Amino acid sequence: MERQIYYRLIALWVLSEAMLGGIIHGFNLPVSGLVVGTCAVACISLLAWYVPERGAILKATIIVAVFKMMLSPQAPPPAYIAVFFQGVLGEFLFRKDKRFYRITCVVFATIALLESGIQRILVLTLIYGNDIWVVINDFINRLTRQKVAANYSLIIGAVYVSIHVLVGILVGTWIAGLPARVEKWQADHQNILLVNEGKSLDLQRPVASRNRRRVWIFLIWIFLVALYIQSYYKIGTPLLPSHISLKIFLRSLIIVLSWVFLVSPLLKKLLYGWLQRKQSQSAQDIQQVLNILPITQQLVVKSWRQARDFRGWSKIQHWLKLVLANALSSHSGLAEGVVVLFVAPIQTGKTTSLVEWSADRQDVYGILTPVVDGRRMFMDAHTRQLFLMEAKEGDEDTVAVGKYHFSRANFEKASQVIRQSANQKGWLVIDEIGPLELNGEGFCTVLKELIQEGRKQMILVVREKDKMPERVKNYFGLHHALVINHAGAL
Repeated sequence: MERQIYYRLIALWVLSEAMLGGIIHGFNLPVSGLVVGTCAVACISLLAWYVPERGAILKATIIVAVFKMMLSPQAPPPAYIAVFFQGVLGEFLFRKDKRFYRITCVVFATIALLESGIQRILVLTLIYGNDIWVVINDFINRLTRQKVAANYSLIIGAVYVSIHVLVGILVGTWIAGLPARVEKWQADHQNILLVNEGKSLDLQRPVASRNRRRVWIFLIWIFLVALYIQSYYKIGTPLLPSHISLKIFLRSLIIVLSWVFLVSPLLKKLLYGWLQRKQSQSAQDIQQVLNILPITQQLVVKSWRQARDFRGWSKIQHWLKLVLANALSSHSGLAEGVVVLFVAPIQTGKTTSLVEWSADRQDVYGILTPVVDGRRMFMDAHTRQLFLMEAKEGDEDTVAVGKYHFSRANFEKASQVIRQSANQKGWLVIDEIGPLELNGEGFCTVLKELIQEGRKQMILVVREKDKMPERVKNYFGLHHALVINHAGAL
């Protein structure tokens, strides 16, 4: 199970870097280091706690960089520098001895986010030059009409970096307590979700089309470079004006375009070549992450939907709780070998949820009981074949439950469907277990057979009424079954 948690944490790191990071870098938001860096720090710290092996974090870093290359090709090389800095730092700081885990988390998060802040300032200086800081100082000094000029750009830079340090300390402190909180969250089975296996992701790297606009931008870049060289080396009369604002603008435009057309492609080519060699060396681990990535993506999305009743920071907290409780649990929808009691009140969509959940799966067997045209039916969960559950008029061999009369023969037919599926690998669904079974009728006999044979990975639908879940547990001896007690969990 340790290896499964290892791959799940890598998958979460991949999603934050390749998808969240790609979106933030695409919009060039200034908070990218804080948001993506915090996610990376959390994943690395949890890797150190749950998989305390030498080299585990470094291997995870390489896998994340490979997926980032495939899923987020628009990410600039500095984003890869941040990933490798965080991975190497995490490998260096964390040790097998967990006595210093709390302080290590704080130190790690602080340094990692500090690097992110400093990197942003260095990039700005590289693109705009020192002139940008001169302009900022002059503008604010004129605005405040001070007699003694102050270095406001230094103050702004210091505040920006200090924010990263402060966030690092807070994030590190919060992450240090995560393992204990996750254990508490997992104890509350309401946080455990069943997650459908998703389709494989298409990881083909998109090829940028050389359209007419790109050609024109390339020609403008060549012209600006030539103009800058002519004016800087004073080949004849300088054609570029000497106004500082215009110099900053032209310098930044030339550097950005030089990055786009020259430096970035070269660095990416070298980086991609190295990562592709590492990809072949880590093919088995990459395949494991590739297999679990769609499921993890569904877990993230489903957890967000589950948090829809919350607002603001409470929504984010509840979402994180669901994601981590499931990703780090051996009893989640990502795991096998567990009996699940799906408990919810009557008429809350239990069967509908199961029908939708099993629609595109090939590993779900057993019986569902949807209502079709106002009549309750049996449905083979695998073949989707329907047959009547309710007794026809004139049937003598019936089972009565309240005002309803069900065909005993069709119940036996449904039980045979369950028996024939008993040895199939996958989920076995029985919808539902209730008063009928507690009286020795319905699916009572077939469920006892399955339990006696040691069948796991079953989903038993139980209505939330008259202490039915506890009665079912006691009657069938399912004391260690996982209870999911809200209809939206599927």
